[in-house]
Amino acid sequence: MAEHQCSQFSSLRALELRLLNSTLPSHQPIPITSFSHLHTLIEQVLQFIELGQYTQALSSNAAKLIFSSQQQQPLPVINDSSDSAEYFYSEFVPNCVALFINNIHDDGVEDSSPPNGVEKLYRAVLLMAVAVAALLGFTQCNITGPIVKLPPMPLGAIVFGEGASSDGLPEWEVWAQKELMSVGSDLRAKFLNLQYITFAKILLMRTKDLLSEGNDLGADGARSISWWLARLLIIQQKLLDDRSSSLFDLLQVFTHESIQHIGSLEKIRYYWASLISEEDASAIVSMFHLEAGIMELTYGRVDASRVHFESAAATSRHNFSLSGALGFRTLHQAEPKAQLFLVGSADGDDCSASLGNDFQNKVSTRGENGFPQRPSETHEASDILMTPRFLEDDKKLECSAQGAQNHSIASMQLKPTQQAVILAQCLSIEKRARSDELQRWEMAPYIEAIDSQQSSPFMVRLFLFHSNSILFFLHCTPSV
Repeated sequence: MAEHQCSQFSSLRALELRLLNSTLPSHQPIPITSFSHLHTLIEQVLQFIELGQYTQALSSNAAKLIFSSQQQQPLPVINDSSDSAEYFYSEFVPNCVALFINNIHDDGVEDSSPPNGVEKLYRAVLLMAVAVAALLGFTQCNITGPIVKLPPMPLGAIVFGEGASSDGLPEWEVWAQKELMSVGSDLRAKFLNLQYITFAKILLMRTKDLLSEGNDLGADGARSISWWLARLLIIQQKLLDDRSSSLFDLLQVFTHESIQHIGSLEKIRYYWASLISEEDASAIVSMFHLEAGIMELTYGRVDASRVHFESAAATSRHNFSLSGALGFRTLHQAEPKAQLFLVGSADGDDCSASLGNDFQNKVSTRGENGFPQRPSETHEASDILMTPRFLEDDKKLECSAQGAQNHSIASMQLKPTQQAVILAQCLSIEKRARSDELQRWEMAPYIEAIDSQQSSPFMVRLFLFHSNSILFFLHCTPSV
């Protein structure tokens, strides 16, 4: 019996890890053994999320089980009014969550006996998956793209039936807007599908409250739910014109909980054990600290953010620092000037002289006219080099231990997480220094290190595109 329960917990955590990996660079398939109908439903939602089919996830059998099988909680009468929206999202949805976790079996039949700890956690992870589908649908429409037309109401297919439209409820979107602004600030722009992030927040908050009430779960609860809540709340803060003190307080609580649960490699290994590789464990911890650091920067806490960014860099197993050399910044520059560049080494790398030599060949090669041979070093009519061209230095071509381990990041293919770590350092410089020519000079090596990569995730490029201080990045072409 104990062995069976242990296997159930392992399978449940594999599903939870798979949900996290849907937003992180992961290369390891996660072995999963199905134990119940709930498990099958979670897998179905995860497949929709991984394919980017968020509408299908919200109209799946899992969502129908949660919201349309509640015999004690019939669907309310729907009309286009703020009162109707208030009742639906503030009473109907939270009550459905409570009934689903505590009282209803998989077939929708009410039972007076509460589910055991494992079943309760399965139900919680299913609710998390549905909430994440709504959250990712919102971010796709408003942040990441590509822009798709989502039904105005997340549960429209369940409330109105397949193929029906909920376009006639504009007051519901107004209600969602007011709900997001209730933390003390107006929205900074016009956003689409605000019901989606509001719905996701209600689901996650109610599920978290119900898990916190249970005494039978202990340390085996769905540990990533605090991180998902922190992610959602920082997105909500980004939608607002001003900083919200109430959101900041909640973010501090959920970030602290996440640190206790998944804030280090040791805690990740303990929780997911053999289900997770070292590479994926490092990616999760690094990304968590990056997001926590960005949250601190959002509220002007530069020192606190630096601690998180340093933790992210250490966990990513990639060390980098600034160095300098004489070089050229424009095609027509006659005399070399001091240029900064980023050097780094990955923990465990072989001390291969070819890496150092590859860098020297890349940055020192010149054509007969003395200009760079790479056709992509400038953009269109601009004579500014995308990355500086350094003077050839024969001494650096010598094979040495230091030259093998510390070489330009331009000669290395960085993982997406490592690229994000470098950009976080760039963001930290932007926030702690005044906006002037020196600041841009200090930030440039970090931008150039990423621009030298053969490929970068779309969101990494988008981050640079929206950086007001690094105007020259607007000339960069996106990776394919």
